[in-house]
Amino acid sequence: MTEKSLFLSGIDDLKNKITELGMPAFRANQIRDWIFKKFVFSFDEMTNLSVSDRKKLKEAYPKILPPVEKYEVDTEDNTGKAVIKLADGELVEAVAIPGEDSMTFCLSTQVGCAVNCAFCRTGKQGFKRNLSTEEIILQVMILVKKSGKKPTNIVFMGMGEPFLNRKALFEAIDILTDHNGLGLATRRITISTSGVVDGIRELAFRPGEVNLAVSLHVADNNSRNILVPMNRKYSLEVLREAISDYIAKTNRRVTLEVTLLKNVNDQYNDAMNLVRFCEGLLVHVNIVRFNKFKGSQYEQSPENNEKEFRKVLKKAGIPVTVRKSRGQEIMAACGQLAGKALKQ
Repeated sequence: MTEKSLFLSGIDDLKNKITELGMPAFRANQIRDWIFKKFVFSFDEMTNLSVSDRKKLKEAYPKILPPVEKYEVDTEDNTGKAVIKLADGELVEAVAIPGEDSMTFCLSTQVGCAVNCAFCRTGKQGFKRNLSTEEIILQVMILVKKSGKKPTNIVFMGMGEPFLNRKALFEAIDILTDHNGLGLATRRITISTSGVVDGIRELAFRPGEVNLAVSLHVADNNSRNILVPMNRKYSLEVLREAISDYIAKTNRRVTLEVTLLKNVNDQYNDAMNLVRFCEGLLVHVNIVRFNKFKGSQYEQSPENNEKEFRKVLKKAGIPVTVRKSRGQEIMAACGQLAGKALKQ
């Protein structure tokens, strides 16, 4: 059985826990400072706590963070992936992506995913449950501990559909951006959604400047129904209206993510459909190269097809970039996360 950890037992309600243990309430703020500002994950090292209080805390919570089932580092690009065992034995994955002057943490919001996008390994494992606020935050802490670096950016692009777990997602963002928490600027956070319109509309009215990315992939309803089943609930017309309203409300640019698949969505007509979808919207297109995994029927779009696709978009005046695949060696790239596979 997993030892009881503070993060899986109520970091959000820490003050109550502290008083229950017979300690003064201000201890909660001291502990938060040690964890979020100094990244100390041992009660023994919290030197402004009395020895007796440290002993009480260790007895109540043998660990601050839960165990890491596995941590791998890609030898090609130094991307790190943590496989984290939760209190109920489920596994979730989180990724640390280093840059020249940056460190991006890719976080999960669910165990598995119910959206089941056709080209995504996470979706193939099915949906288990939502993560709690604490389970989202602990991914950050574990990646800090393992990578030795604080994140400059956070992207909710890991396992799960973030907007299907909005309450915990937004609570986690509030903690990460709180000056008493990680103190990260909201503009350093990006939420990627498969097109949950209700979530897009709710985000538009939240304070701050959290970035929105939409996993569009193809701008034809028939094709998107297959690639992104969420389209059956929120059609392209409904999704486009939500994106347009979001831009009007926030005046922020939206990223449209497109994973190009060989002979599926990488043809001229696919590019023109995307051009029409983007017309009049403050957006930019981020092309994501498909990352192969065992059992997938899809192939990466040939380099020439990708080049021609980009040329069509640029000619139409649509900003377009290509996302570099990171962590392929350790199955940490986009669409490859699936804790269940390791568990089995």
